[in-house]
Amino acid sequence: MTDDTRTSRAFTFGTKAETLHNLTGRIQSGIIAKPYYFSCDQWLADSARILAAIQAQFSGLSIAVRSSALAEDAETTSMAGAFLSILDVAASDRNALDTAIQRVVRSMTGNPKDQVLIQAMARDIVVSGVVMTYDMVHGAPYFCIDYDDETGRTDAITSGNGVHKSLYVHRQCPEALIRSDRIAAILRLARELEETCHCAALDIEFGLDSQGTMHLFQVRRIALARNWHPVTERRVHRQLAQAERFIEHASLPRPGILGSHTILAIMPDWNPAEIIGTTPRPLAASLYRHLITERTWSLARTRMGYRDTGPIELMACINHHPYIDVRNSFNSFLPADLPDDVGSRLVNAWLQRLEDHPEFHDKVEFEIVSTCLDLSWDTVFPNRYPGLLVPTELAEYREALCKLTSTSLRPGSDNTLDQAIADANRLDAELARRQPVGPDLAWAVHLLDRCKTLGTLPFSVAARHAFIAEALLRSAVQRKALTQDRLAQFKRSINTVTRDLLTDYRAAGTDCLARERFFRRYGHLRPGTYEITSLRYDERDDLFSDMAPGKPLPVANSFAPTAQETQDLDALLSGAGLTGITTSILLAHAAQAIAAREQIKFVFTRCLSDALSAIIRWGAAHGLSRDDLSFLDWDSIRASQYQAIMDDVDRYYLDQANQARRSMDAAHALRLSHILFSGRDIHVATMNRSVPNFIGLGRATGAIVRLNANTPSTIQIQGKIVCIENADPGFDWIFTKSPGALITQYGGANSHMAVRCAELGLPAAIGVGEQIYRRIANAHHVELNCAENILRPIETI
Repeated sequence: MTDDTRTSRAFTFGTKAETLHNLTGRIQSGIIAKPYYFSCDQWLADSARILAAIQAQFSGLSIAVRSSALAEDAETTSMAGAFLSILDVAASDRNALDTAIQRVVRSMTGNPKDQVLIQAMARDIVVSGVVMTYDMVHGAPYFCIDYDDETGRTDAITSGNGVHKSLYVHRQCPEALIRSDRIAAILRLARELEETCHCAALDIEFGLDSQGTMHLFQVRRIALARNWHPVTERRVHRQLAQAERFIEHASLPRPGILGSHTILAIMPDWNPAEIIGTTPRPLAASLYRHLITERTWSLARTRMGYRDTGPIELMACINHHPYIDVRNSFNSFLPADLPDDVGSRLVNAWLQRLEDHPEFHDKVEFEIVSTCLDLSWDTVFPNRYPGLLVPTELAEYREALCKLTSTSLRPGSDNTLDQAIADANRLDAELARRQPVGPDLAWAVHLLDRCKTLGTLPFSVAARHAFIAEALLRSAVQRKALTQDRLAQFKRSINTVTRDLLTDYRAAGTDCLARERFFRRYGHLRPGTYEITSLRYDERDDLFSDMAPGKPLPVANSFAPTAQETQDLDALLSGAGLTGITTSILLAHAAQAIAAREQIKFVFTRCLSDALSAIIRWGAAHGLSRDDLSFLDWDSIRASQYQAIMDDVDRYYLDQANQARRSMDAAHALRLSHILFSGRDIHVATMNRSVPNFIGLGRATGAIVRLNANTPSTIQIQGKIVCIENADPGFDWIFTKSPGALITQYGGANSHMAVRCAELGLPAAIGVGEQIYRRIANAHHVELNCAENILRPIETI
């Protein structure tokens, strides 16, 4: 049979077994284990004959006994995974074979025409997974590959027990951009099946063995294809072309900015994925830009002695997907007086290390960039970047970092941390005594202006001080001056606003006056700090419902370094050239910076929350709901203060909100990598797995409970392992419920939730990444062992 004859013959889909039978001998890019199948009524009529036939055909082999129900792979419904499959059954064991078949038959619909499929087990599988030839939900033109290359199981992805990795390849991606031979083999199989089956919307299960041979386990039509909008594919093509041009343009030289190119990523520096999510609504994204990433982020660093990057933005958005411009970020970590030629080489080296190690994209301050002179710098920097700087340049760079670090740590009236605390205290006092003045929108504008100058700017300074302290303390552990356990004890000794919140919450549960005081102080908090649709604590009627007694609150014991620790730390500080910085100064600064960061965040989020409430009142007066407002850009709302709207206000803004809704619907169909190294990466979207940030040394084993911004606080989480996507301060209520542990999809080692968990001694894995989070959150029970860096699902009885 010629290739042309083989591929042009009419093809008919049937059951799972019939489809594989019809494909046998018709594909060249993979093999199909010879199927043997029979109907349930045939099994009931003559099971002995069927068992004998199976044992004769598969003598000496292990086999897979799989369901092949009529309803399983239909054109309009797939029922994927609804019925049973049993793997690794010894064909020679008649009793085991009989039992397996009976179990599969019982798992199906009861239709006598349902079938059981028998195949020899594929061996030596190194990669297994599923490829959808289009995005299943939106019909976007991607090969969506979900695979496991660690367990060696053929059902790792379909069973939900594998180590998932995900890749989205645009259907028009040039072959030259596919760098992996394995991915190329998967795509060859998918494209051939499309041609052979005369169907472009396929769901394919595959395995790849160690010899590079593809095994086809199943192919079915994607039942949801009938719901796809026909314009989606053309729109994604256009948007990808625009996004590619945008990324290439972002990498062009910029005046005053060092570095040959840039990288766009969702987690470095002021990681938007943690704070506002990966596809935030327009109001949240624009407020984040207004308060943080437009200018505030760089002004804070300039105050502290870092390079003045000028009026450049930190955050770039591609079709509602926010990214950090990493080149801009890295420029802001250079000491102010460093020569440009040295700075350029550093920035380029940092960018290259991130490209070589994308798993560090949420740990750049600790694994890539030197933001201060820590106690391991003299060893770590030359090892990471050998020969990058000549000795005189290396000495100059070290001296600049030493000066910046000493200035940050040294107490005095000009210390920027003390100034930040004073500014935030001014804002706190203003908020306590001032009532709304004038129209609601004018009040919102005023609050956001004060929030920026006396809230997020001081917070940015305090956060940078806390990062410097964390880097020094980590390096002290690396140099054996402290143990990890002693560092954890030190962090538990720091009293932050969280401990106060928990104490006040306990009191408010039984005392009406205490509850009133609780709402006066903490009522502004909302899960999703920048999200206007999220309810404040004082807008919820369930915050104190069904209060559990909980475990006793951890006591903030005092911490005093031992004589040996003091001697060792003093020697390291002196040896690093941090003149005048002693152990007591370092620990006092670290405690102050960590507590200040949390307190200032608490103050500025109150200012922001009150501004959002004013915007809600303004919107309600014009017939705009919270949901409508969430789709508006802050600059557009604010413009009505000085630009007359020549139409009904509700009509004017509803048009904008509806347009944004349509735009965001389209944005979800565009698959973008978490890290974009160049415009070419727009065609292959890799969902990078993060290395979790394990907090503390504790461990927990238990049931999973998954929360989102709208989860009622009546949910029972005591002793359970809580999963949330974003490490947002509005989720502080979970700590009042005595959870057993915490897992977040996004967030860094110094994120809000990391600090909370370290303070409370709560085992946590922060920023585990999309793939690990999805696997863990869908499990029933999980083991978390922070001391041994273990996070994994566990089987339950």
